[in-house]
Amino acid sequence: MYLTREEEEILNGTKGEMPSKLMKLLVKLGDSFGAEQLVNITSAHTVLNFGLNFVNAAAKVLHEIAEAELQVKVRTTADPIIDMDYSEELSMVYPMFTLHEQMMADLTKIGVHGFTCTPYLIDNKPNFGDYCAWSESSAVIYLNSVLGARSNREGGLVDIACAILGKTSYHGLLRTENRKGKILFRLSADIDKTNLFNLTSIGLLIGEIAGAKVPVIEGLETISYDYVKNLGAASASTGAVALIHVIGKTPEAKNYEEAFQNDKPEEIVDITLDNIKDIREKYSTEWNKGPNNISIGCPQLSKQEVLELIEKLKGKRISEGINFWICTNNEVKNLILNSEYKKILINSGAHLTSLCPLLTALPRPLTTNSAKTCFYSNATYRSIEDCIKIATEGDENE
Repeated sequence: MYLTREEEEILNGTKGEMPSKLMKLLVKLGDSFGAEQLVNITSAHTVLNFGLNFVNAAAKVLHEIAEAELQVKVRTTADPIIDMDYSEELSMVYPMFTLHEQMMADLTKIGVHGFTCTPYLIDNKPNFGDYCAWSESSAVIYLNSVLGARSNREGGLVDIACAILGKTSYHGLLRTENRKGKILFRLSADIDKTNLFNLTSIGLLIGEIAGAKVPVIEGLETISYDYVKNLGAASASTGAVALIHVIGKTPEAKNYEEAFQNDKPEEIVDITLDNIKDIREKYSTEWNKGPNNISIGCPQLSKQEVLELIEKLKGKRISEGINFWICTNNEVKNLILNSEYKKILINSGAHLTSLCPLLTALPRPLTTNSAKTCFYSNATYRSIEDCIKIATEGDENE
């Protein structure tokens, strides 16, 4: 790999032992992907923040970085953290977070702030074409697909190394030729394309089929970016998808020719309503009793999504024994709790939280509208409307 004089100096230790170690990590990783050089980044997002008791090795390195008094060179955010507003409801979960205080102190010391899996909804929103180093699969696919910035799916610690050095290796989706669509997905006419439950189910199927190839979807040019967010998160769960092109919607797919870079698709896949039903059955865990927890918002909800959900809860009351979680970032949480919507929220009995939805799964059973949550945990997969109905009227399957 070609290195600039400054990069060579860092690698050789003239800027200190820890920067040298981090540079060696990036160079070795880049070499393994055949990268010819490093490039400067404008933004980073890390998953190295949960404080879970099984990440001791990574936490140790993070602490050493903080002790070396290094600072991130670019805007860097992190995934959601535990929400102490619900210490009673989540008492079963909190003992897992033995490293939380140390890791939060270390992240603060190196300059990381903002804890959400949707950093583009706060102030970490890079521009079209920017090189970035993001972890969190649902965030990466949104960055690449909707913002048109460029990042590979980085891993914990690598993302911190990139943020400290302000660089990443030039390979994968940072290169234009690797952003070309490979598989065309066509949706049958009987699929309601305005239905979010359909779109997240389609996302699960696309991820399975595409793997690491770039999918192109036609027929969804009128959907919202919130819907693209949720479809993309599902695709990134069942596959290694980090970029999707939605013809007529996403910035690198204004038309068919642009999405495929004037080439033809390697494969064409037609998705039917039966395919959607099958994929739902595959990933939904059906319990013989109603849920203890219902979570909405994986990825975390935007302000508009939260407002729409609270409106649907108006005049309804969550049944006793059910925790109904509405997951969003802290900025939206605080905004709602200082608005007229707070009264509807309190009257409904729902919990508005900045927690990661995947951490609301105890005790089971869990029901969710999130395709991603269903992939990563044993949850029942339902539409938002059905989740609300189950929470307020009971589960007809009991």
